[in-house]
Amino acid sequence: MGKTFSFEDIIKFTNDIVIVTEAFPLEEPGPKIVYVNQAFSDLTGYTLKEVLGKTPRILQGHDSDPKAKAKIRESLNKQEAVRTAIVNYSKSGEKYWLDINIIPLKNNKGEVTHFAAIERDLTEIKWAEEEIKEKNKQLQELNETKNKFLGIASHDLRNPLYLIRSFSEVLKEETVGGLNDKQREFLNKIFDASNYMRSLLENLLDISKIESGKIELDLKLHDLNLLAKTQTELNQILANKKNIKIHLNLVEIPKITIDENAIVQVMGNFIGNAIKFSPLNTSIHILTEKLEDHVQFSVKDEGPGLSDGDQKLLFGEFQTLSSKPTGGEKSTGLGLAIVKKIIHLHGGEVGVKSKLGYGSAFYFKLPIKN
Repeated sequence: MGKTFSFEDIIKFTNDIVIVTEAFPLEEPGPKIVYVNQAFSDLTGYTLKEVLGKTPRILQGHDSDPKAKAKIRESLNKQEAVRTAIVNYSKSGEKYWLDINIIPLKNNKGEVTHFAAIERDLTEIKWAEEEIKEKNKQLQELNETKNKFLGIASHDLRNPLYLIRSFSEVLKEETVGGLNDKQREFLNKIFDASNYMRSLLENLLDISKIESGKIELDLKLHDLNLLAKTQTELNQILANKKNIKIHLNLVEIPKITIDENAIVQVMGNFIGNAIKFSPLNTSIHILTEKLEDHVQFSVKDEGPGLSDGDQKLLFGEFQTLSSKPTGGEKSTGLGLAIVKKIIHLHGGEVGVKSKLGYGSAFYFKLPIKN
């Protein structure tokens, strides 16, 4: 038969740290150490001989949490087991983190004579957590810088861009002189490009305001059905160019607390996208529903639908999808990202139901608040 290991051998060579102290005195200078295993020496640099007769307080320093120490002291006074995390220091002064579990040890009369601390080194985990915190802080600072830059750049570019758009529109109308076909073609391209750039800049401004927390919602009670009717009338003019009919299916729903302009922006995005991606001579259906403690607004189209891959990308920023507008329209790739942020600011939910080849239904849900 092979060698039989005793419990002392197991404790001596386990990877977890084991310290045994006397139970008293708990006041200064504290209970004396009577045993430590090899794992203790490997971590702290102290040998058993160096710490015998001393107290575990020699391991503590300025970063040792007073609350953790007080928790340990209180439990020891009550002769109860305790588990916590604490910072200690090695013989060389190096800081390390421990998950510490202290249990009372009793003699055959049931009296607590010693305490055993089983400790696990958390140092690598804690340093990783500290590194993640620092990286997150740096990312937050970079994000704030990015938002500030977007806001300044978008604001400064808006005025000259609007001038280009306005002057090209005047020239297109030929109120200041006639145009030949080539000039008209160039002006149309300038006007279309300036329109696209205007949408992009407005979206960038919206993104920077939302992410920097500078947007404040003007929350009031509104009739969602009334907003849906108004947006349908406005967008039907655009839909007529592709011979698309917008149908309303609105049910009775309670008024809800929303920022009217923000929700109108969301509705306009959903309806505008449905027109943009729908083929000629099709229909779009706009619906409202009451769902227990929420109301839902949906826009269903008869377009090409979305693949599973596209659906995962939909509400991200600057995403390029496989589906393309059917009338040569352009997209900034920011509209749905803004929609998601606006709805989340309202405490709501946004999503899509789609199957490739069978159209799409975009929806948002908003809570009914008393």
